[in-house]
Amino acid sequence: MMDLHDRLDRIAGPVAEPSAAEADADLARGRRALRRRRSARALGTSAFAVVALAVAVTIGTQAGPTATTPDDAPAEAVATRLVAYEGEQPQGFTIDKVPAGWEIQGGTTSELTIAPKNAADKNPLAFIGKIAIMLQSASDRSTPTGTQLEVGGKPGVLNTADGTQGGKNLWVQQPDGVWLLVQIWDARGWTQQDIIEFADGIHVQPGAERIAG
Repeated sequence: MMDLHDRLDRIAGPVAEPSAAEADADLARGRRALRRRRSARALGTSAFAVVALAVAVTIGTQAGPTATTPDDAPAEAVATRLVAYEGEQPQGFTIDKVPAGWEIQGGTTSELTIAPKNAADKNPLAFIGKIAIMLQSASDRSTPTGTQLEVGGKPGVLNTADGTQGGKNLWVQQPDGVWLLVQIWDARGWTQQDIIEFADGIHVQPGAERIAG
């Protein structure tokens, strides 16, 4: 009796060997499929990286810097009566005036923080409810936009500080072209002239440094 395998072989006929072109086509299809799988995995990783980067991006020239601070930071309006500052002067910036009842909370060669004397938040790197003074970051080469004005004979730009309580940014261009930033977190009680007068009394010292970010 004829073996079943022999019958199937006769029905199917002789096995044809694949041509070189067919083998190359199969190999190409396999490589394309592998590349698609790798690309899909890489795209997923990149998407997470982009989201993480977007979360970490700092505020640019238009809005000025902000910092993570406690939710119970002071929210009262900033006093507008300016008085002569008589305390110890910081390293990077010196000042002529402060709002009445305010003091220098912290100062380095790269930033200066002014806050109410009774502020609950004593961290000078937390800017909610305070005044932050610094130079434009070293990586930011843009020109501030907003209301153009003059501060002590220097070009100035006044704009809104995003994410603050009626806050204002006053940018003052220094002789070397770098912009000085004065951010008043809550400027609802300040007139434009108050802001200009205050900023006119801020002096950038030779040792002042720009932050890297």
